[in-house]
Amino acid sequence: MAQTTRTFLAIDVPSPVAERLAKLQTRLSPLLPEFRWNDAAPFHMTLAFLGDVPFTELKDVCDAAVKAARACKRFEVRIAGLGAFPKPERPRVIWAGFDGPGLEPLAALHKAVVSNLRKVGRQPEDVRFSPHVTLGRLRTGRDKRPTSTTIPAADLTEILEQFREWTAGEFTVGEVVAYSSTLTPEGPTHAPLVRGGLASAKPRPET
Repeated sequence: MAQTTRTFLAIDVPSPVAERLAKLQTRLSPLLPEFRWNDAAPFHMTLAFLGDVPFTELKDVCDAAVKAARACKRFEVRIAGLGAFPKPERPRVIWAGFDGPGLEPLAALHKAVVSNLRKVGRQPEDVRFSPHVTLGRLRTGRDKRPTSTTIPAADLTEILEQFREWTAGEFTVGEVVAYSSTLTPEGPTHAPLVRGGLASAKPRPET
């Protein structure tokens, strides 16, 4: 059986913005004790999750990431607001979203990533695109804390409304990163395989 690695392509969140996300987790933690908070560094926004990829195909995936990045110019995005999957009334995942004019180039980058992956025969597990940064997941099974504070998942509608105007600020999207991911009892750990830089947004000087 071919050796494989769990693989995904993503955008990293830089430190200043990541610190604000971590502070938000600290604020939410006592309100939602039934959630386990994501501490896999760095915070990121997934562009394409590929699942288990054979080692022999990793180079093609990395090349696809680099080509997709080169096809897009750098742009600004803003992390703002909270949401939940599959819905606030019965949440399993709580996340920070994106808004503003950066959504259009972000969607174009996602399209370029999916297109280049398909060219090397790697279809993402889900091509739907809902840009977000995962903050926490509902504890399930053995992951639940055996304490009196652990309760069934609450309706998050009111909490999401309280943080409707919250923002972690803007940052420049400058690269696409291909990651390998290893699942552990403490949560997933990620290691970068390749970083592909986006093209400069500044026009080249005339000669």
